[in-house]
Amino acid sequence: MTSSNMGRPLITPGLLLLMLIPAITADSSGSVVTSCEACHPHAACRASLLNNEVEVESSSSKLVTCNCKSGFVGNGITCYDLKLCAGGSCCRQGYRWSSELGCVDVDECSLPDQPCSPPQVCENTPGSFNCLVPPEDDLRSSPGSDSRSVQFQCGGRRCPVGEDCISVGGSSLCADPCQHYSVLNDAWRSTTNNGAASGFHCDTSVNWQGWYRLFLGNTSVQMPERCVEMYMCGTAAPLWLTDPHPQLLDGVVQRGVCGHWSSKCCTFRENPIHVKACYGNYYVYKFVPTTGCYLAYCADVNTKVCSTCGVFDACVSDDKINWRCERKALELVCGRNFIQVVLQMDNLETGHLDPSSAHLADPSCSVHQEANGTVWYQVERREGRCGNTLETNGTHAVYSNSLFVYPLNARNNSLSRPLSLPFSCAYPLESESSLDVAIKPYLLTEGGVSGLGAKAESFMSLYRNANFTEAYPPGEVLLPVGSALHVGVSIDETNDQLVVVLENCYATHTPNFDDLMRYVLIQNRCPSDHHQVRVDESGSSLRARFSALLFLYQGDYRDVFLHCSLSLCDQRRSSCTPNCGRRMSRSVSTSASQKSLTVGPITWTKGPE
Repeated sequence: MTSSNMGRPLITPGLLLLMLIPAITADSSGSVVTSCEACHPHAACRASLLNNEVEVESSSSKLVTCNCKSGFVGNGITCYDLKLCAGGSCCRQGYRWSSELGCVDVDECSLPDQPCSPPQVCENTPGSFNCLVPPEDDLRSSPGSDSRSVQFQCGGRRCPVGEDCISVGGSSLCADPCQHYSVLNDAWRSTTNNGAASGFHCDTSVNWQGWYRLFLGNTSVQMPERCVEMYMCGTAAPLWLTDPHPQLLDGVVQRGVCGHWSSKCCTFRENPIHVKACYGNYYVYKFVPTTGCYLAYCADVNTKVCSTCGVFDACVSDDKINWRCERKALELVCGRNFIQVVLQMDNLETGHLDPSSAHLADPSCSVHQEANGTVWYQVERREGRCGNTLETNGTHAVYSNSLFVYPLNARNNSLSRPLSLPFSCAYPLESESSLDVAIKPYLLTEGGVSGLGAKAESFMSLYRNANFTEAYPPGEVLLPVGSALHVGVSIDETNDQLVVVLENCYATHTPNFDDLMRYVLIQNRCPSDHHQVRVDESGSSLRARFSALLFLYQGDYRDVFLHCSLSLCDQRRSSCTPNCGRRMSRSVSTSASQKSLTVGPITWTKGPE
């Protein structure tokens, strides 16, 4: 996700009342902000003197404070309605209700049941907590920084060191943020962008989701580790990291964030963020909303001028603005069984290096092969082979070694120090595998006990209208010749995959279903005469309906009885809808026959009712 508009311009220099002043408070006494625009709609904005010795006209001489109005509590930037929020209904998870302060943070680390297990150390954060893992080796950590790894919980499971609970494909899983991040590419975040000219941005209302990697243009950059001048990074008080970035083996760490204003580089000490170093010389960040405006995270333009380029990398640019590291003489192939280092012959000769003198950490491993202007060195991917080291960090297995190349005149000297080219190959510890065999389950019925149940109960009714909504009561029905007979049938069945089909329907002068003297209305699911019979519904549900005209079927006015044979059809296995057209025959049915139905008697009248 490219977030070029994540921080929107909120004010211009002409509207800026003052810049950020010491610490936004989290109590009902109010919060110091840069402009009344930052106050909550239910807060009052007040300006007062910062120092009686400073002239009132100076923009830095005024304090702008947000205070919640009567009936509301909070810090002025957020105000809670005392009536609506009483009892904590307005508080998010990790916060509790206070009638004096509003929603305040719950210190999970002070609860009787500690959320972290030894040797983890619990550290409270706004709305949550961190379980910090002490480093195995303090020497590998960045000097002066806290290298304790943060360990996360995910669905009752503790994630491995270096992973976070991340939404992947709609599910929350423990995953490596170096492989699951969004791109944050806002040009205004550059440490060279003056917000006084372009308008100030604020990261308070940004809906941060997961992890982010900073870019300026097409180049990956990082947050500054130094105090940034005011008004830069497209905001009033630019945010920078108070501690150095972590190293690869540190996992996920927590870093402090400060905002520069006035003469203090840390006038605003913001909530800490999470940072992780990734293979490939970049970092990912888990940002959180700032506590007030106008503060925004910075992207250090100085880190994109090839500060992460390694040995044998060239710093190149197409426009002298966007810089990148481009590998010129060293290529690394991280194979499944072997690791290969490839050197370009022409670049080595330019550097007065002897490619044939190179060896790995173990001097006996010097076998090489020259081809097409390159020289190849190969080592088996195994710990201890040719000096290989192996380290794991919870997400990757890292094999490391170093290639040593001597100057061309090394053979003429008694002692010549070689150029060291360290290299590492990181292999993910997670893997996916799929079985290439399709398993089709079936139910084994042979040798079991079987029985025969009763047929489903069915019903047949004669209706007064074509909507089939008003049925005649049982017994004799008196109708004139030429009347329309509207007949409906239904079956009491619980399996919704079965539907009822009209197989055959006919009229007789007796209630006997087997009477051979019959007049066929429907045969083989289709009307016998489309001018006198119409199938309204069959083969689509557990009911069926048809209409037919009443005439003298055998030349006299005797009572008429209607009969139908039905079947239940499994619509999963075959087509149950009749296909009539002009064809009277049909294919063999896979339906289950049901008990035949009869309705009548229907008595004639020689004139209309």
